[in-house]
Amino acid sequence: MIGSEQVLSRRLSADIADFIRGPEGDEIGDMIDRLSTVGNCAIFGGLARDFALDGRDAFKSDVDVVVHGDPKALDLLLSNMQGRRNQFGGYRLKHGRFDFDVWPLQMTWAARAGHVKLRSLPDLTETTFFDCDAVLFDCHTLAISRSDRFWTSIGQGIVDINLEPNPNRIGTLVRILRMRFDKKLQLTPRLSSYLARGVARSRTQILDYATRNNRASASETGFDCALRFLAGQGS
Repeated sequence: MIGSEQVLSRRLSADIADFIRGPEGDEIGDMIDRLSTVGNCAIFGGLARDFALDGRDAFKSDVDVVVHGDPKALDLLLSNMQGRRNQFGGYRLKHGRFDFDVWPLQMTWAARAGHVKLRSLPDLTETTFFDCDAVLFDCHTLAISRSDRFWTSIGQGIVDINLEPNPNRIGTLVRILRMRFDKKLQLTPRLSSYLARGVARSRTQILDYATRNNRASASETGFDCALRFLAGQGS
């Protein structure tokens, strides 16, 4: 099993490297080149997860990049690129066709809150809420780092909690609904229980958050149906 996971990681690395240096994702490669003047970079979470789950055609999320370098130098670079500071210590910006969230390794929330000690980029795999997000692509070495459960989660289509504390509980509950009803992933009993408790306590906040952040779709999605169901339960 370990050998097969190593093969899967090598394939994932090759696919991401080809994508960001090819015509489909060259603007990501250009952003990495700019950020690399500050320090080593890793593409974290969503892009690598989507590539592993359903291939590059499934990738529709933002690009999360973590930089292991001087935070002040990164601040200056991103300010000059019209980046907007976000509430989590990073920057939000658009470059070409892609939206980016960029932050220095030292400003990762789980580290600042004392949940994880971050010494290097691979340590980021301990900081995600979902086990299927616990993956990163090192833009210098091209190596894939991931949690022990990452390939099991991807292969079986079952999502579990990797690190429960997080700074955006309502947003996380909305993401669980998206995982379940749009990506058609199964939830472990632990994650199902977390969702049930969250919905019982915060149904209105979940609906409000989802309404503000929902992306328009040409047809109704499973997530839309789930929201209508929650709204009906609260009436």
